[in-house]
Amino acid sequence: MRTRTLLARSAVTMLFAAAATIGLTSPASAATCSGSSCDGKNPGTYCQSDARTVQSLTLGQALLELRYSPSCRAAWARISNASYDTRDQFTPYATVHRNSDGREYSCSVSTSGSSCYTLMVNDANVSSYARGMWDSGARIYEERTGSY
Repeated sequence: MRTRTLLARSAVTMLFAAAATIGLTSPASAATCSGSSCDGKNPGTYCQSDARTVQSLTLGQALLELRYSPSCRAAWARISNASYDTRDQFTPYATVHRNSDGREYSCSVSTSGSSCYTLMVNDANVSSYARGMWDSGARIYEERTGSY
């Protein structure tokens, strides 16, 4: 009987280990951060679940957004619908800027993509904005959102 119990426990342990390896862990065990501990971290890994767009604008066909997670108290920038032709257009980018100290993180759209998002800045008790650029080939659009 003891051997059967040990085998059953071993099988359960292996199932939990396999689930964790492929990302089937419970939401409670998901990675989290808050405020300053979010600086420089990937929002897709840490703070995407309650993220919302708090400021946005269009840059020609591209959409620039300032994203914010209330649970993480962190902000980041995202640019989408920003495909481009490398032969005659500049690489589209997005930047998040924290007003209190000037901390910034940027991303550039890959040649095979049409969007990117930046790493996060701590936005607890401070404000940030998003800045971006998209080149239509005929005109360069470059602007920033309001602060949040």
